[in-house]
Amino acid sequence: MEPGVVPERNEAAMPVVESNGIDIYYEEHGSGEPLLLIMGWGANAATWRPQLPGLAEQFRVITFDNRGVGRSSSPEGPYSVPQMAGDVVGLLDALEVPRAHVFGISLGGMIAQELAIEHPGRVDALILGCTTPGSCHAAGVARLHNDVSAFRDANGQGSLEWFSEFLRRLWTEEAVIESTTELQDFVLSLIRFPPTSHGLRSQADAVLKHDTYDRLEQIRHRTLVMTGDEDMLIDPKNSKILAKRIPNAELQIFEGLRHAFHLERPDLSNNAIIDFILGTRRAERADPPLELAERRRS
Repeated sequence: MEPGVVPERNEAAMPVVESNGIDIYYEEHGSGEPLLLIMGWGANAATWRPQLPGLAEQFRVITFDNRGVGRSSSPEGPYSVPQMAGDVVGLLDALEVPRAHVFGISLGGMIAQELAIEHPGRVDALILGCTTPGSCHAAGVARLHNDVSAFRDANGQGSLEWFSEFLRRLWTEEAVIESTTELQDFVLSLIRFPPTSHGLRSQADAVLKHDTYDRLEQIRHRTLVMTGDEDMLIDPKNSKILAKRIPNAELQIFEGLRHAFHLERPDLSNNAIIDFILGTRRAERADPPLELAERRRS
């Protein structure tokens, strides 16, 4: 097999662990320091496919299906972001991973914030993509709540118009018109492992209740915040808010990209992730911060 190629999984032997009272499906790719990827609303582990080859060449990449979607349990809601962060802790415990670098996208970025705040010892480098601190202080909060509520209520009605509109919030017009390989992988991941309607609604409820704004200063990890400057789902200004309120945070904005910037241009996002984590390691070796020592004792 060519280096970096992600093999198809044998679904007859699905890797599942019990976490927080439910079954969580997970995958592992590559070797090295653990890098946990937390996916956003409605998507699953297979949605990471465009990014996996590049990241698996550098790290032990762990992906999983959040509760309510894919091959994980889909209990009745409501769900909350702290609850979903608890799912992550249980997954790490089951895999005997004391700490991991964490990259969370959209809802996954909300979960990653909660994980870093409430379980700081489980996180090394923290990377947040196209996400928000929530609360009334978030940029475009009314529009996001309207959009998420509309998507939640429309889900399950089989509307092609709804799905087309949803894609255009995530991908650039060029990607949609050209039907790029990355876009096809995204759509196929949702067709192969569709979420349940109540799981989607419950995840949407978690998004609407998310709020870390007043606790962001508690995040002491080195943090990279990324977004596309044309994101039509979560206002890119939220990334600036996060980068300003989180100590030791860096901000990277990708021009001309929308909510799925990490999938549409995996080369750009992977390079940023790899460079940031390797840079974090070099900085720690040169001058181990007090916060790092505190996290490792916790």
